[in-house]
Amino acid sequence: MIMKKLLLLITLLLTTPVQAQQSKPFRYESPCILETPQEMYPDVCTVIETREPGGALKSRNIFSNKFALTIKSRFDPQKGFVTWDSHNKYEYKWEYKVGGNQELGTWSYVMPGFLLQNVSWD
Repeated sequence: MIMKKLLLLITLLLTTPVQAQQSKPFRYESPCILETPQEMYPDVCTVIETREPGGALKSRNIFSNKFALTIKSRFDPQKGFVTWDSHNKYEYKWEYKVGGNQELGTWSYVMPGFLLQNVSWD
């Protein structure tokens, strides 16, 4: 009897179609820096990412309360990775650029004049 139930369960598992998992937002904090020609101003930013079921980056929102700055990036099928920020207030194509390396990690420009530490580029 137990063997029959086990066989039935295995059959159901193997024949049931797998549903694609919905991407859930992932939230973390990371050091960030506002860069001006005169000085660099540090903060800790809140980052919220969503990813496709296969793991590819779908969107990334970065918030700095200290600088009252919001950066929203997303993948657009026609334009590629685009960014909107609350300073410029328009959407533009932006590719992350390395801003430097330290023993604690790599800094990336996520918009002109704004760096985020240890952010993935995919």
